[in-house]
Amino acid sequence: MLQARLSTPAAVHERGIAGLTYPLGLLMAEIGTCCDRSGGVDGARIAAALQAAVADPGFLPAEFRTPRAKCYARHTIASDLAGRFTLLSIVWAPGQFSPAHAHDAWCAHAVVDNALTETLFDFDATRHKAIPSAVSVREPGYACFAPAGLEQIHRLGNAGDVPAISLHAYGVESSRIGTHVNRLMDVAERDK
Repeated sequence: MLQARLSTPAAVHERGIAGLTYPLGLLMAEIGTCCDRSGGVDGARIAAALQAAVADPGFLPAEFRTPRAKCYARHTIASDLAGRFTLLSIVWAPGQFSPAHAHDAWCAHAVVDNALTETLFDFDATRHKAIPSAVSVREPGYACFAPAGLEQIHRLGNAGDVPAISLHAYGVESSRIGTHVNRLMDVAERDK
């Protein structure tokens, strides 16, 4: 579990898709369609849907853009009534980073405002540790998808001097966001 406090503003939408405002309802419907595929989740399409949502400057209201001083803030925006996924905004104050982690559920994210820094890791099965492999700056509009498991181990955060915001979809129901999404990883240096 990431070290963050979960915020659930009064405006969290747990009504049916028809009760959601546009474009949130459209995004939730698209992600729901991506979860209904018989061959599994269509991750590329989920990432594309998040990317389209963050391109709309009015998509994320002020209540989901509030940072916290001591840890990054996770705001639940909406959750699928069938429990297939939950949509959150994460607000990163300057210097706030997640620990290195893999995912116990599928995850997709897109950068909304200001750049984030992402460190990617390889998994060393011999040592059972994550090994840093690359660091990239993720600009607004960047989006990606990762399946559950050790295929994507990363650390995400804000190396800038102004708050940054990302939009995340996780393949779990909202009541399990704090316990069934992230698998914290021990990190080791790459052998030379």
